[in-house]
Amino acid sequence: MNDNDQNKTAAIKDIPYGISDYELIRGENYYYVDKTPYLQTLKKAGRYLFFIRPRRFGKSLFLSVMEAYYDVFYKDRFEEFFKGTWIYDHPTDEKGSYLVLSLNFSVVEPDVRKMETSFHNHIQDEAVSFIQKYDDYLSNCPKKNYFAKKIENSQSATDILSSLLKLCKEAGQKLYVIIDEYDNFSNTILSTSGEEAYQKLTHGQVFFKSFFNALKRGTSGTGAPISRSFITGVSPVTMDDVTSGYNIGGQVSLDAAFNRMLGFTAEEVREILNYYHSVGLLKHDPGYLSEIMGRWYGNYLFSKHSPTDERLYNSDMILYFIKEYLKNRSLPDDLIDRNVRVDYEKLRHLIIAAKGEKKLGNGNLDRLREIIKDGETASELVKGFPLEKLVHRENFISLLFYFGLLTIKDSEAADLVLNIPNETIRRLYYGYIKDAYEETEIFSLDLYTYNRLMKAMALEGQWNPLIDYIADRMRESMSLRDLITGEKSIQAFLNVYLGLTNLYIIHAEKELNKGFADIVMEPFLARYQGLKYSYILEIKYVKSGESPDSETVRQLKSEAEEQLKQYSIDKKYRKTIEMTALIKILLIFSGHRLIVKGKVD
Repeated sequence: MNDNDQNKTAAIKDIPYGISDYELIRGENYYYVDKTPYLQTLKKAGRYLFFIRPRRFGKSLFLSVMEAYYDVFYKDRFEEFFKGTWIYDHPTDEKGSYLVLSLNFSVVEPDVRKMETSFHNHIQDEAVSFIQKYDDYLSNCPKKNYFAKKIENSQSATDILSSLLKLCKEAGQKLYVIIDEYDNFSNTILSTSGEEAYQKLTHGQVFFKSFFNALKRGTSGTGAPISRSFITGVSPVTMDDVTSGYNIGGQVSLDAAFNRMLGFTAEEVREILNYYHSVGLLKHDPGYLSEIMGRWYGNYLFSKHSPTDERLYNSDMILYFIKEYLKNRSLPDDLIDRNVRVDYEKLRHLIIAAKGEKKLGNGNLDRLREIIKDGETASELVKGFPLEKLVHRENFISLLFYFGLLTIKDSEAADLVLNIPNETIRRLYYGYIKDAYEETEIFSLDLYTYNRLMKAMALEGQWNPLIDYIADRMRESMSLRDLITGEKSIQAFLNVYLGLTNLYIIHAEKELNKGFADIVMEPFLARYQGLKYSYILEIKYVKSGESPDSETVRQLKSEAEEQLKQYSIDKKYRKTIEMTALIKILLIFSGHRLIVKGKVD
């Protein structure tokens, strides 16, 4: 390698996966997708804002950008931080003009026994650092040392905040308060310690709510120290439960102006891929990789007023994919980041009943089954609701939307049509249902056996053993009987358990040759090129107790055979499955029992 090649390699931008420090990204040659135009959008939207987005959508990094832009401490580094960005050529009059109090509630210990102390320590540490950082700006307050000492000795987070705000007011300084993951530890408490512990945290005169009361007081009156605030999280539940403490905040999450503020647009993804292709690090065509990433990480829309071409990709998932790809210039071994799986596990407490119970808890599992069965749902989105009203359908559907488990598909009269955004989220749904069935002792499979049989299905065309294994387990489960009420519920059930494999992409009600196939198993050839078989399954259902030899069953069998033949000649699907052999399977269920199965030539 000559000197020119070495210099070129050294200059290639690194992928900032997992990095939310804007100073680090700008200082150490990381690739940065410019979101600075939204600094101007924020200014126009209001002074005190709430903003909700799913996990791993770049919230923390954007807050770091805000701090670098607004903080008076960094005013002399504006060119260093922002040259080459949109805001550098379009600065607002508030750049470098605030003292910034930045809090991150994800560092708070969620153990209910340690939580209040941990919260106090975080607020105290940040307040002490704040005074040290802005010593020159606070020195004209004659009571500065008094407030500093009071903050160091206080045992109350609320008192610390109140003292800090009084200090800033008497010093004549204006604050921009930024709070990241305001709901993190409260959501964790809800998932690990239950509703009672959560209610104690958010109701009555408790430390969390009183803290927001003090925050609100800092925005009112002549010379109020808090001039602006921006608070982010992933859930509207906590926000509503503490709203009386901070009811001045404007919820802008559903506004069209903010739809593309976080996440990556299709154009931004193409620019990233084209950059790494131009420096010789991509083995595959950028368009090919973009199509895969869109299928697995894309299709988010956060405002019903935004056009459909403003759909977004999850930014962290994109960065994960590219970083993993660049290691070996091949697709990642696992297209779903392990950290994403861990994050989304925190929603399971809203779905699964207490372990060992033979019931389905709060009804939310049924709603998830409906979404998998129908592929979409219609509901208005609400901006906030208390925990006790989560059982209301509209609230639960809205929560799934805020968590990124549903996205806007289309508007329909007064309601929105919401659907599952991508393959990553679809597989998370499958995992939720599987875990729920296992923990409520409704249904379970041995995954070693399942994976062995699925591999034989994919590589050898042996579909009978896996179908028989699942059908036998279904027949043995008496609890499952009450959940199987028709063809759609059978289809949703098989979607889940056929979708547990990485070898296939599962499509429900896929349009093929002017019809809709019940289940299509598309081999994931982009990742596993050795797969040899593809499948289309047509499912029929008759009432429990129906004989396999009845006229009704014979008619359904004939109907399924004709449908499968029609679906199998779809040219687009044939091109998708490439050279794999297509097997057409019909399944007829009576209740939760499989009574007819067959291969259609």
